[in-house]
Amino acid sequence: MTEHVAIVTGAASGVGRGLAEVLTSGGATVVGVDLDEGGLAAVAAETGCETRVVDITSAAANDELAADVVARHGRIDMAFLNAGVLDHEPGSPTNIAELDTSRYELLRAVNLDGVVHGVISVGRAMAANGGGSILATASVAGLVGYPPHALYSATKAGVIGLVRAMAPSLAPDGVRINAICPGGVATPLVGLDPSVADIRDNILSPTALAAEMVATAQSDATGQAFSAIAGRDPVLQAHPFAPVPGFS
Repeated sequence: MTEHVAIVTGAASGVGRGLAEVLTSGGATVVGVDLDEGGLAAVAAETGCETRVVDITSAAANDELAADVVARHGRIDMAFLNAGVLDHEPGSPTNIAELDTSRYELLRAVNLDGVVHGVISVGRAMAANGGGSILATASVAGLVGYPPHALYSATKAGVIGLVRAMAPSLAPDGVRINAICPGGVATPLVGLDPSVADIRDNILSPTALAAEMVATAQSDATGQAFSAIAGRDPVLQAHPFAPVPGFS
């Protein structure tokens, strides 16, 4: 991983921060991206990563980010499109009477549009510079649907669909793309401190998940959705989809 150049979105906390730690400890040059300047500063102080304050919901901002990283470092080897938000407080049930359409617009913009724009921008940059690996953070909620977070589930299902459908078109240019679909992870997004992962069997720590994500990014896999479940051996497993009879 030494000399590899990696972009990490949502780098100011949680899994993104874990990715910055794992990548920099392996010798990679990391560009951490977030809107949280204070959080980015803390991650940079801890890991030595570069930082950029970028609105990943903007197509133009993603283009500028990719171009800037290539101009400074010559290429992008890995991109972890990890930024995400929830639709409401963790654990609360979906209530049709209380669904907030403005909140959904934010969810779609960050969780899905941010990945779409990121895939296009870094995918083009990678294709022009010998290839690379894109890893999008989805969720088990996008694989099976999670009733307490219906709108969140919808955006994460969109990420998985994008990854599966884009892989064949990216492959000729040497670009791989996969989705990681965690179950429980101890992050501020769900109101958990990373230390709880040490005492709850069904919760992954951000760094444990990050290590699995980096290994996947360095593998030959593409077009896969990998569920990530604490306490399972192996933690990461490909989630195959059955074909639909009559459709090819």
